[in-house]
Amino acid sequence: MPVPASVVVTGAASQVGFFLLQRLAEAGCRVVAVSRRPQAQAVASFGERWPGGGAARWIQADLEQPADDSWTGGYECWIHLGPLRLVPALLESGRASSIRRVIAFGSTSRFTKARSTHPREQRLVADLEAGEAGLARSCAAAGIGWTLFRPTLIQGAGLDRNVMVIAAAIRRFRLFPLVGDGTGLRQPVHADELAAACVSALASPASEGRAYNLSGGEVLSYREMVLRIFRAVGRPPRLVPVPVAAVGLALWCLSRLPRYRDFNIEMARRMAEDMVFDHGDALRDFGYRPRSFEPVVERPA
Repeated sequence: MPVPASVVVTGAASQVGFFLLQRLAEAGCRVVAVSRRPQAQAVASFGERWPGGGAARWIQADLEQPADDSWTGGYECWIHLGPLRLVPALLESGRASSIRRVIAFGSTSRFTKARSTHPREQRLVADLEAGEAGLARSCAAAGIGWTLFRPTLIQGAGLDRNVMVIAAAIRRFRLFPLVGDGTGLRQPVHADELAAACVSALASPASEGRAYNLSGGEVLSYREMVLRIFRAVGRPPRLVPVPVAAVGLALWCLSRLPRYRDFNIEMARRMAEDMVFDHGDALRDFGYRPRSFEPVVERPA
């Protein structure tokens, strides 16, 4: 099954968008990139090495504004890289009436944060659950094929708030605080693997009407993940055991900054928890084969 001739990508100025626009263009798609950010601002953030910088027509639009329909019409497929909660309302409004196929992104946070006591994380889980149900409902009503991706910890474009925050702490303090022994398991996934999954799923009828957990190609402990980031930064490893409360206080201080407003003590507690997800169904249905973890610790130049 060939990929669609025309694809609109919303949330294009994201980590996955960084790689996806070029991959779609290489697959022969006519690509339209939609973001609240102007194209010049996105290019400035990503730098000259952005592979998708010239691969798509750019539209600046805010999907949360009902009157803004500048990005709708004339596209066979819609890949949504923004908040999942926006998809059902946009489909039910008729603003994407030409769409016959949707790929949307949720998150494995739906499961890993399900027991969180933090109000913001509780709202996130509720939004993800409602978004998933709404995606299936609205697509069924409109006769649209849908696929949902739930990635694990995303990195790879040098713009994430996971690996990059750890790398920044290592550079600044030459150490990293670790709650307990850091044995909680992780599966970081490269953003380009998710971009490739989008293109592969578009060509796979088996992926329609299904949700997939997309994890990285390697299972490693939180401790080992941090040690690899030390090596990538070029610093000798120095892990400092600290109480949960101390790390929680540091995260609370970071949460005073707008960029990190969702940081909280629950994140410290999860250092010891396993966050492992099988992606065997994605391998079966569209050949998903993610790479092992190689931390990207530099922003685009």
